[in-house]
Amino acid sequence: MRRITRREFLTTLAASAFGLLVPGCSDKRSEPGRTVLTYNTFWTGLDAHASVMDWLYAEFRKRHPEIDLRVVQVAGGAQDNGQKLMAELAAGGGPDVLHDTTYDQVRPGYCLDLTDHIRPWRDRFYPEALASCTWGGRVYSLPTEYSMVPCIWNTKLLRKVGKDIPSTFDEYLEVGRALRKIGVPLTSLSMNGAHIFFSILFGDPRAPEVIRREQWESEPFLRAVKVVKKIRDEGLIPENDIELQFANGASLFQQDRMGHYMNGAWTLINEIAAEGVDPTLRERVAFAPFPAYEGARPIRAWVATKTAINSKLADEPAKLKAALTFLEFFTSRESARRFISMAHSPQGVKVELTKEEAGPLLYEFMNTRRQATSVFVIPNDPGYFSEQSQARALPDMFAAIDEGASAKEALRFFAEVLMS
Repeated sequence: MRRITRREFLTTLAASAFGLLVPGCSDKRSEPGRTVLTYNTFWTGLDAHASVMDWLYAEFRKRHPEIDLRVVQVAGGAQDNGQKLMAELAAGGGPDVLHDTTYDQVRPGYCLDLTDHIRPWRDRFYPEALASCTWGGRVYSLPTEYSMVPCIWNTKLLRKVGKDIPSTFDEYLEVGRALRKIGVPLTSLSMNGAHIFFSILFGDPRAPEVIRREQWESEPFLRAVKVVKKIRDEGLIPENDIELQFANGASLFQQDRMGHYMNGAWTLINEIAAEGVDPTLRERVAFAPFPAYEGARPIRAWVATKTAINSKLADEPAKLKAALTFLEFFTSRESARRFISMAHSPQGVKVELTKEEAGPLLYEFMNTRRQATSVFVIPNDPGYFSEQSQARALPDMFAAIDEGASAKEALRFFAEVLMS
């Protein structure tokens, strides 16, 4: 989803490993009566969020002159941000407002419990978006990047093989076989395997319970692995798929050499309407939930970025008030509308935009929610099924499938890695 941009690379050469203050931020002491508030982010440069973040900072400073907002630009993207953040928090420091947090920051107590603080305005959030920011019944972050994750189809290729967007998994395989005949892969498991896996898993109503019970080799999991294996065994993926990076797969799609991929709404700017991409691509894409399997067609609601408050602010009332003021504005309906219209990046905030406001491409993308039989989020289980454990176990499971393992063997391997 996120990539290191040329701007970020150049920034890395000029900056220290720990980032830069972005324009408009002073490293001098704040004026008397103003509260200094620090915030780290990698949403800068050529990232789809850069322009809307510039609007957010400027508007917040104008409305709250009593708060000296200082934004630290983290060079290198999400991975560098996570490493830097953990190092600073472990040393007892870190910014006041934390960008892109996970359970890794919640578990040691680095994120403030926001449950009571946001009570007056928590109704603005989609329940499933806020659920993805909740651990043990308590809210520790807010959903500042949230999207449905549908299939993004190349309609030029579908027309070429005389097929419509498939609505069932059997039709999906038929499309894949037709594309295979003209030398075009249907999709990439390196890019989309996790999204496909979860779409099938959460189409089974037993999924939440078997996850809670940590029954990794149960039927719902096996069912999902069999679907992924079927796509691989049918030869519907690129020959070098195991080595394919997201950017390479996106390039195949952009060049009409892949049937579909899956991602959040930010892809509309980052991949579909990006500078240097054929401008007609946006006219030959369509969106739909992953095809129904055994009657179920759920769609994933993905909170890709969670923003939190440093728990040290519990002892600093003025800073805590400033941080909550910033987050309340950050996640206001006004800001959420700007994020959609300027960055094609919804938050987990309930806003309704007309087709004219959102633009036809984003409007159709967001409407995939209405095509699904249900909406699901990946549980924030603090045990073995954490985001970090999944990130380790799923690629290894896909590699086992690529090497010829049976569905049961691959699932057993998945369970072992998950629990290691």
